[in-house]
Amino acid sequence: MKGSLAYYAWCIFLLAVIFVGLKFYIIQLDQGLINTNMRDQVSWGLYIANFTYLVGIAAAAVLLVIPAYIYHFDPIKEIVVFGELFSASSIIMALMFVFVDIGRPDRFWHLIPFIGKLAFPDSLLAWDVLVLNGYLFLNIFVPVYILVRSYYQKEPNKRTVVPIILLSIPWAVGIHTVTAFLYNGLAARPFWNASILAPRFLASAFCSGPAIIIIIFQVIRKVSKVKIENEALFKIAELIAYAMFLNLFLLGAEIFKEYYSDTVHLAPLTYLYKGLEGHTTLVPWIWTSLSMNLVAFLIFLIPTNR
Repeated sequence: MKGSLAYYAWCIFLLAVIFVGLKFYIIQLDQGLINTNMRDQVSWGLYIANFTYLVGIAAAAVLLVIPAYIYHFDPIKEIVVFGELFSASSIIMALMFVFVDIGRPDRFWHLIPFIGKLAFPDSLLAWDVLVLNGYLFLNIFVPVYILVRSYYQKEPNKRTVVPIILLSIPWAVGIHTVTAFLYNGLAARPFWNASILAPRFLASAFCSGPAIIIIIFQVIRKVSKVKIENEALFKIAELIAYAMFLNLFLLGAEIFKEYYSDTVHLAPLTYLYKGLEGHTTLVPWIWTSLSMNLVAFLIFLIPTNR
């Protein structure tokens, strides 16, 4: 609750953004999802785009856990708690984006076990509810437990903490895999109906998530007394380079398959990269994204640039 003038100004700014969002959400709640301008052809908009991104950056905290607790890399072990908190906040945001994407949020109670019917294991949405909330619990439990033990000036019990931290590794893979399965199970959407989607989601998550973690850690050590060693940031950057190679390789494999087979399923990719029947709105965006991916990969690949 205590901070500098800049800290309070930042909090007020964030609250103002929340109230603006709430104002427009009330209009959507009153008049329906038609206000988002989503239609049959474009059924997912900003909500699900942000949901996918946030699930990815939540899963990326694993790139802190693996070197810290599997390979005992001490500089990262010091900041794993920040990674866990980062994941928890990302999952909360992801769940909120799903909530605002529901046309009738008042019917949400149907998903709650014992009150409604979760339809587990038949429904992929039920799997998503379980993995996201489970991952949220794991990432809240660990920091809270460590902070409470620190408050009482006691060392955290490793037998309690370490198994839960290690459990978060497969769980993180699970949250993004289930998200990918939600999308690629839709046979009527050829662009998404691809078996390569789950590994692509994971590879891209392990690029974008750690990238924003590095930026946040740089800010934290500039504005606070928290010590974050350069070795930790360099190790994260090195892991990003590996993930970026996998992401670009899988993208290349996907493009090859669509263009070489040259079936009707090529249409979405053509629309994205070249435009289709005069519609070219997304073309500059995707080429900018691809260019940034390639440049970033070269920067992170060479240690001196990194």
